[in-house]
Amino acid sequence: MKRPILHALRCCALLSLLFSFTSYAQHSKSSVSKQNSGNSKKIQNQADIYVAGACYNETTKRNTAVYWKNGRPVALTDGHVDAEATSIAVVGDDIYVLGSVGGQVVYWKNGQETRFRKDEGDSNVAYSIAILKGDVYVAGFYRDYNDNKMVFHDLAMYWKNGQPVKLPAPMNYIHSAATYIANVDDDIYIIGYGLKQLYWKNGQLVETINELKNVSAIAQLQGNVYAVGKTRAGQAAYWNNGHTVSLSSMDGLAMCIAVSGSDVYVAGVDDSNGSGYKDDGDVGKCWKNGQLLAELKGTDYFIYRPTSIAVSDNDVYIVGEAQIGSSGYGVRFLKNGQIMSLSPIEGSSGSIANFVTSKERGESKITKQNKVNQKNDSADVPQILEPKNYAVLEQYPRNTKISWTPIASATEYEVIIEYGSGPGNSHLSFNEGTNFYPYISGKTKSNAVTFDGAGGQVHRYKIQARNKDKIISTTDWFFLRYIH
Repeated sequence: MKRPILHALRCCALLSLLFSFTSYAQHSKSSVSKQNSGNSKKIQNQADIYVAGACYNETTKRNTAVYWKNGRPVALTDGHVDAEATSIAVVGDDIYVLGSVGGQVVYWKNGQETRFRKDEGDSNVAYSIAILKGDVYVAGFYRDYNDNKMVFHDLAMYWKNGQPVKLPAPMNYIHSAATYIANVDDDIYIIGYGLKQLYWKNGQLVETINELKNVSAIAQLQGNVYAVGKTRAGQAAYWNNGHTVSLSSMDGLAMCIAVSGSDVYVAGVDDSNGSGYKDDGDVGKCWKNGQLLAELKGTDYFIYRPTSIAVSDNDVYIVGEAQIGSSGYGVRFLKNGQIMSLSPIEGSSGSIANFVTSKERGESKITKQNKVNQKNDSADVPQILEPKNYAVLEQYPRNTKISWTPIASATEYEVIIEYGSGPGNSHLSFNEGTNFYPYISGKTKSNAVTFDGAGGQVHRYKIQARNKDKIISTTDWFFLRYIH
């Protein structure tokens, strides 16, 4: 389960590579305006960037656990025992770092180490850390060996202040693990896997976190609740306070999310090479406000699994698992598409990033009084009136009216319609895994449009409320099917 840090360090090349931006020029990164250049002190959404990782000590031939704040390294271990930092959380002035020392899970609070207990011969692995009301929660698994040390079971666990709590799993699950943990309001959400993806809320198994089919991460950011994953139809998507934004028409998975002001950044992957999403040949993507911003690739590498993302002002930081050249693998840390090298500590030959996060300067703690009211938030999202979701239309010609409720702050609406296709262009049911293709996209000041369906097949459509060039909100995808 351990990352090949030494191999990645030796493979790491300091390249200067840019994102491959798409042709959606109107959604590309804005240049800094003249009034903000020079001696201007104006700062927008500036945040401190924290990175968890390790440096390789040339003398001891061991890895030292390290975190970086705005590029400045802080060593957590002395380099005599193999160690690394894998996740980090910042609450107020306290910095919590999760990692391992000599194969044993530890966390550091402001540099003070706490080790997790394990039986002799067993091991524990942790992936994610969250803080709630001063309590430290960690997600991972405990590897429990039998008496002769020949057979083991991996048991999904979380630890509260270092005390282990076994997470329930279905009876037929020999191995399970918890890979992600987060606090939303006063609840603790955990994401993991066994024979399939698993979810826990406050230590109890739940069917799903929200309407996404699979969820990679869930978080409360600037008072709003977000989740990322894939839709029931298989596309990468994120969910925000009751509505879902699909990010691609292809199969894929959104993996991590960051918010800066009113901008939402998501990193993930879709089936860009058409060979199936899990193929390592697919290139990772970054989306901003639901629109493709960049492909995560350079001339010598591509990110095929983004693992964390952070934003400060207009700068986007991404850590991801990468393929280097034709056969190499490792981890890459990107800033606006350029591979970044983190300053090594004294006596080290190089460094590697495992996780990146941010904390806005001067941000206040979220309280129940200033949380976004989900009911009021949904009032800024158009409500589709017709057709109903999953409507089956038996009509020809296929003239179909779409109508929705108006939004007071919207100056216009963009209607996006796609049609589904399958092998042989056969008639498809809603449950079949269709590939969707752009059909109609246009803007209107009205709150209704009429269009002609592309054929006797499944279509999907959504409405974006816009104020001039800015997207205010986006509905979920709605589906309909023509049978003629």
